[in-house]
Amino acid sequence: MKEQDLKLIIADIDGTLVEDSTRTMLPFTRDVLNFLHAKGILFGIASGRPTDELSRNSLQYHLDFEPDIFIGMNGGEVDDRISHQVSSCYPLTPEDIQFSIELFKDYPEVNPILYRDHKLVCRYRDELIKGTESRSGKSSHVVETEEEFWSEETGKMMFRTKTAELCSEIEAHAKTRVPAHLAAFKTQPTLLEIQNNSVNKGVALKQVATQHNIPIESIIAFGDASNDNEMLRDAGLGVCMINGLKDTKAASDVLSDYNCNEDGMARYLYDHFRGLFAGFESQYLDENKEYKPYR
Repeated sequence: MKEQDLKLIIADIDGTLVEDSTRTMLPFTRDVLNFLHAKGILFGIASGRPTDELSRNSLQYHLDFEPDIFIGMNGGEVDDRISHQVSSCYPLTPEDIQFSIELFKDYPEVNPILYRDHKLVCRYRDELIKGTESRSGKSSHVVETEEEFWSEETGKMMFRTKTAELCSEIEAHAKTRVPAHLAAFKTQPTLLEIQNNSVNKGVALKQVATQHNIPIESIIAFGDASNDNEMLRDAGLGVCMINGLKDTKAASDVLSDYNCNEDGMARYLYDHFRGLFAGFESQYLDENKEYKPYR
């Protein structure tokens, strides 16, 4: 991609945009995004979380601007702040939800979760759910009967496990059993998601590009997990973080040189698109304008 062609940067959050342990944006990343956005390059966030949560959490990044695009629910929702339109597509039907719940009936320790009415609906509330509550700003509702899960449509189902080994086991179990219109994939080592197979971040990204007449070749996408794969394939340049999953690395064009705890996304932009950074100042650069580790 030529530097002058870059129009939109789109990024996953966990493992990509923010630091792992605190889930905060590192200051050099903030400096880079502020500078590029001031030059007219759009910035968007693409996540498995719902768009209302993405919008609220973006305030914690302390950017000088509001992101232009929020792609939520792995592409099932788009909150376009340029056109002021919110859209959704391909929700799971009650039948899909019931199938997904019953798929793991032999795994009682697996906790099904979905978003509904700005709450986390779950089978039981444990420390993992409490952590999700804290990060998402949502409260939880523990179902009294399983039928509550499939009482109405939802964007996606999530299945939380206590170990990465168990998550890999239920992923393998699901992939051999879900019908063709559904997809099962990991978005974290201990989180499996099921969603309509027509939904992915790549489809949503192409929708945004078409709506705003942005050539897909002018978009750079960053991600680290399986729900980023289509987005990385469809973008003009797909960059998988060096800390990403094996299948996501295979789906990308290139790997970042540094991980998410080392400003990996921002350093890729700064190192590989240096011509865009004339006049860029940051306390995290040394006298030679090279990145100065500060951690």
